[in-house]
Amino acid sequence: MKYSLKTRMIFFGLFLHAFIWLLATSAASYTTAQVIFENLDKDLKEQTDFVRFSSRLFQSFYTRFDVNDGYDPMRDGAEISESIGWKHINVVIWSMQGNLIFRSTQAPGFDLPTKNGFSDESFIQQGKENKWRLYSENIDDIFWVTVGTNTKEARQSAYDFGLKALYPMILIIPLTIFAVFLGSKKGLSSINKVAREVTNRKPNSLTLISEHNVPEEVYPVVSSLNGLLKRLKSAIENEHRFTANSAHELQTPLAAIKTELQLCQRRTDDPEVAKDLNRIATRVDRAVYTVKQLLTLARIESEDVQLHMDALDLRTIVSDDLADLAHIAVERELQINYPDAEPWLINGSKESLSILIRNLLTNAFRYTTQGGVVEVGAKVLPNTIKFYVANDSVAITAQEREKMVDSFYRLPGNEMPGAGLGLSIVQRIVEVHQAQLEIGAWKNNDGVKVTVSFSRLS
Repeated sequence: MKYSLKTRMIFFGLFLHAFIWLLATSAASYTTAQVIFENLDKDLKEQTDFVRFSSRLFQSFYTRFDVNDGYDPMRDGAEISESIGWKHINVVIWSMQGNLIFRSTQAPGFDLPTKNGFSDESFIQQGKENKWRLYSENIDDIFWVTVGTNTKEARQSAYDFGLKALYPMILIIPLTIFAVFLGSKKGLSSINKVAREVTNRKPNSLTLISEHNVPEEVYPVVSSLNGLLKRLKSAIENEHRFTANSAHELQTPLAAIKTELQLCQRRTDDPEVAKDLNRIATRVDRAVYTVKQLLTLARIESEDVQLHMDALDLRTIVSDDLADLAHIAVERELQINYPDAEPWLINGSKESLSILIRNLLTNAFRYTTQGGVVEVGAKVLPNTIKFYVANDSVAITAQEREKMVDSFYRLPGNEMPGAGLGLSIVQRIVEVHQAQLEIGAWKNNDGVKVTVSFSRLS
């Protein structure tokens, strides 16, 4: 399954950015909440100090009421709260014996404290649970005082601050996506450059990939590819060298065998011996032809990169090679259709194109049915020249036509001389010229048509 490295980098960048932002927002919200509650604690202590400061005044008011005569802390406490300025303080006061002696109007029912300090409690008020922050203190071993405040507004302020801190993400996230996209695109440009260099090179090119301005992260890949290309080039050169050397070494003994065979043919008068010698001579000729084809293939594969390309008229080369090989067609009583046409201007190597044409013509002349037709021509298009050689033949299946470019492949039952390398050589020359080779049927599958499409020079 393929995946996009750029997409992964963008998602990772967004995830990391969102995580850091949320972490920073959480830390800021926590710090804000701490500051808010510290201020609450400070206010509670200040209110407690005020209650302590006014406790003497509270005692003087409190002594006016007799608990046994129906003193009510809620009813009578309101009068005391108004008199001494505790109206806006949520305070509850107990005696040291634990009796409730004062409770401000808005204060819930705080529990009797047992020690000085802060605490948090929850109370149900008007059917809703509210959290309160309390501060309790023993005043001169006379009273227990608890001052409290509802933390709802403080908690809401901390929540609002955290929410507002997230608002910038609405703007920052698109900017982050754009920045990460540009950064990843630029960072991956070197990989794309290497990919384009590999994609656009010729199939037979084994030149090393440029390591100039290659990032450190991509360098191991490029270096490994170059190492592979070096080893592959060395292996192919060794194969070509072996093929060329083997073919060259075979030329001399084959020439000697042919010479001896010709001498034997001249000296014998026995028809049976002459027949056997003719059969041997045919096989020797096939071997000689195979060696020549092997040498041609080895030379093309070893020198294709250095081939010198020129602007030329392909029709001129076809005419010259057709004249050289016409005797084969005459011997087999073949009809050649080669209509007049305008020049076929292309860019190529004259020597290699001549080899291509000779192989196509030789195959057509050899494998056309006796007395059949061979047609040589080209279809000239605005940007393309489709050169073709077509000939009558026995029916050939599509599967067999696909195999005809394989080295040493010969059609079943074919008794004509040949090595099975002709179309392999043609295919190699076609690749060098960046052309296209197509092998199709001709005359309703009663023939073969080989077409080579070249880029046309304007």
